[in-house]
Amino acid sequence: MTPSEKNIVKSLVAVAWADGKLEQPESHVIEGLLAGFDASDEEEKEILEYAKTKRTLEKDIPLHALGAEERELLLANAALLTHADGEQSDSEKALLDKLVELLSFAKDDADAILASVKDGALRLGSNVLEEVK
Repeated sequence: MTPSEKNIVKSLVAVAWADGKLEQPESHVIEGLLAGFDASDEEEKEILEYAKTKRTLEKDIPLHALGAEERELLLANAALLTHADGEQSDSEKALLDKLVELLSFAKDDADAILASVKDGALRLGSNVLEEVK
């Protein structure tokens, strides 16, 4: 697992805490990401321990360490995570709006990323932004 991937997963933990609790569907998504990023047993243990404590966007996302592709990947996965329990709450929608602001996305770019997730046609990397421009 690269430092960048670890930053993304830790940031997603903050997203999962948006409604004040980390529920089973959200923790399963985080576990799936750990598997997808090929986390070692030690890294998985570290992240799962990290996830036990309530996290916030403002305090727990390392914005300085995230490049453009990482920010896009974070926003796309955050949108997926907000649907993990089958519905997106008002607090989760507000959290995505706040995340868009924190990640400094233009509205059109953020809308394209979020729409790709809604349509089930999530494309990671810079493809979404390149197609919009």
